[in-house]
Amino acid sequence: MKKYYTVLLALACIACLTGCRKTCTCIKNNGTSHTFTAEEVKAHNGTCQNMKYVYSDGSNDPIVSYYSTCEWD
Repeated sequence: MKKYYTVLLALACIACLTGCRKTCTCIKNNGTSHTFTAEEVKAHNGTCQNMKYVYSDGSNDPIVSYYSTCEWD
């Protein structure tokens, strides 16, 4: 019986360590999407819903814009 509980505990630990990872999927107005890990979201600004991207319209100054939608998966 102890062996059963030891195996069950080991499986639970493995599941916790390799469980699903949360990702933030963002879609631009043109329909292209980008997926961010939770660590990347935290490094940018901490919230999935307020993710921004930088692009250029040909001028020297980069333009910062919000994605049209971002959701946790």
